[in-house]
Amino acid sequence: HKHMASLTAAPCAPHPSRLGHAGRGARREQRRAASRSRLDVSASSSAVNADVSTPRSRCEDAKQDLLRLAMEQRRGIGHSAAERDIMEAAVDALVAAAAETPRLTTYCTGVANTLPTRLTASWRLAWTSERETLFLLEKFPGGWGGEFGNTMKSTKAYQRIDVVEQSLANAVVFCNGNEFVVDSVIRVEGPERVTFKFTGARLELKKPFKFTLNLPPVGAGWFDNVYVDETLRAARDSRGDLLIVVRDESLEARGLA
Repeated sequence: HKHMASLTAAPCAPHPSRLGHAGRGARREQRRAASRSRLDVSASSSAVNADVSTPRSRCEDAKQDLLRLAMEQRRGIGHSAAERDIMEAAVDALVAAAAETPRLTTYCTGVANTLPTRLTASWRLAWTSERETLFLLEKFPGGWGGEFGNTMKSTKAYQRIDVVEQSLANAVVFCNGNEFVVDSVIRVEGPERVTFKFTGARLELKKPFKFTLNLPPVGAGWFDNVYVDETLRAARDSRGDLLIVVRDESLEARGLA
């Protein structure tokens, strides 16, 4: 999961940081309680249409609501406690809807969400509560007009997971192509839980010159994949953070650009 401006003339080199870390979670139960109350309201309002909707359509609706909220909240940048509660409730609603969906026709929750066929992929960040990642996305956003009228790419964050190889790379790809990557070894502990331990971190400069700065890794922890389907994954981790990612097999997402 989670800041070195003098090394590059481009505006997007970070100070080294962590993209994930083990540790906290004291307020998780309070957020869960708030989420449950919001779910109760949502459930009562949706019950009116329960007779005309199918479990699969309810699951798809909940998924689209989650993605809409992630976009409206700018991937989590500057989100408030109330907005966090809304996202938590939206994830709970998706998990509940998926539990009603026939397992033979769609992916569901809690049943081997850590299988290689489901978890192994390149995932692009849609929303997170993780402070370190949000700091980099906010301070080095990109996406503005560059020299000679060229439009710079937006800074993006990715997770690259390979269950068979037991590897996880958390990467922030900055608007100028530079990358900050934290590598981990992972171990599947159950149908939802994956443990990880950081093995290395590096700042890969590509502009204005190529250079790799290796940094010491710090941290270990776990994350639970509470929902996984063909295009979207939701996870909660040992720090109490929430992560929403979408499958992205582009060259940049795979670290091949």
